[in-house]
Amino acid sequence: MPATGWRSLLTTEGRAARSFRFRVGAAFAVIIALHLIGLGLLSVGVMSGAAGAVSVGVAAVAYFRGLVHSYDFDHVSMIDNSTRKFVAEGRNPASVGLAFSAGHSTVVILSGILVVAGAGVVRTALDESSGVARALGIIGLSVSGLYLVLVAIANLATFLQALRLKRALAVDPGLEIPPDALTPRGPAARVMTAPLKRIRHPRHVYVIGFLFSLGFDTSSQIGLLILTAGAALAGAPAISMLCLPFLFAAAMTLGDTLNGLMMLRMYAAAHEDPKRKINYNLLVTGVGIVSGLIVGAIAAATLLHDQGGVDLGVIVSVAEANTEYAGFLLAALFAVIGIAAWLLWRRARPPVR
Repeated sequence: MPATGWRSLLTTEGRAARSFRFRVGAAFAVIIALHLIGLGLLSVGVMSGAAGAVSVGVAAVAYFRGLVHSYDFDHVSMIDNSTRKFVAEGRNPASVGLAFSAGHSTVVILSGILVVAGAGVVRTALDESSGVARALGIIGLSVSGLYLVLVAIANLATFLQALRLKRALAVDPGLEIPPDALTPRGPAARVMTAPLKRIRHPRHVYVIGFLFSLGFDTSSQIGLLILTAGAALAGAPAISMLCLPFLFAAAMTLGDTLNGLMMLRMYAAAHEDPKRKINYNLLVTGVGIVSGLIVGAIAAATLLHDQGGVDLGVIVSVAEANTEYAGFLLAALFAVIGIAAWLLWRRARPPVR
């Protein structure tokens, strides 16, 4: 007998059968649960006395770091391009951002637990000269770079299909456009989309997020571990220190989920009336592709420079590119495009009589 209610979300078929509103609610239920766990652990520390109070300010910093981390350039680009791919395949996923962030959060929480437990493996992983750090860095950068390049190429098939549609409309403005007009077709499209054919559900993005996070190469993640260790040295109770990775994960999943839902709405809007929204579709898809290729290029250059010892000027420049605020700019650009397009469509809508 098939599972019903919230239990249905444990299976792919069950999730697909639920309404979009239900799936969004389930995603936010996970986020709320992370917040409650983090705040509950923090409360344990606060009620334990003066030592626990040390973790209150630190917890606020950890939460802020998690929120900022969700707008890293690679996070925004990864979620945007994954969402574009799913929409092009006729899917309507509500949890792409949550799935990627959950994979990332798994590593963050496990790392925090190991730090609190005093495990030396995390200290080794943070030492850039260690073999463990190099191996994890190669895995994280390879997965993120390769995946983003491949998903950008897959989305390029959608972009080219939209470009062909635009040219056809220029020749024949009265051309009838079918609902699936933006679905990539032809041998070239099959070749471009084949490498990621098995990435079909948000749970696959979870795996990407997990592997992506293994490099310990982001300042926010390293900073969280340092905060956890610092709280331990300050005498905060071990159980309360676990609030730091949970609050970091709660904030990160909130930011990533909101970004995924925003991009889902933008890409879905492009498919609602492809004839009228063809330029909008080309713009948002093109921006996503470019961002994915940029992040992929930075990952490849970093691998060549840090692990391969390549010191060519171009490679070094790309590897050391400052992308600290690029994620915020990319998210803001998409927001501006979406708002501007909505205003233009509303203005062009025939008046109701």
